[in-house]
Amino acid sequence: MENAPTTSGDSQVFAQLRKLGLRPTSARVCVLQVLNEHVHESLPAERIFLLLIEIGISVSLGTIYRVLNELEQRGMVHKEWYALDPAGKSRYVLASAVVAPIACQLLCPSCGRSHSVTDKLFLEALQRQARAGGSDQGLASAVISIPCNQCASAAPTPAAQTPGTAPA
Repeated sequence: MENAPTTSGDSQVFAQLRKLGLRPTSARVCVLQVLNEHVHESLPAERIFLLLIEIGISVSLGTIYRVLNELEQRGMVHKEWYALDPAGKSRYVLASAVVAPIACQLLCPSCGRSHSVTDKLFLEALQRQARAGGSDQGLASAVISIPCNQCASAAPTPAAQTPGTAPA
């Protein structure tokens, strides 16, 4: 791996890896840095790969998957799967981000763009609804599928039809 960044955040990443008994290789450090930069967002391995390529880090997609699997086995990363993801790809998020009181994301089912919801009143209402629905532990995270404006405007619209007439 070439051009691995070195910042003050590296020392935190190094400490996390050493605590787990893992050597802080450049691949592990770079993957963790990307996940730390997107702490409230779950990312597919391919997106992590592209983010590293964008900043000039040379790494294979296979290495990304290997590192993510190692970190998942050690409990540092959580693997998530979204039923609405058309590609059926797993997404990864730092374990510390999952432990947060509640996280809610709006996820576009077409392009995968996500946005973290930060409205406390909305999150509290979701928490109440989860408890009312029989989840005594409340709500740790939620994903709401909603098309983004770009995908919604690009989607073909059905032809206008007058009520009571058959389509042409």
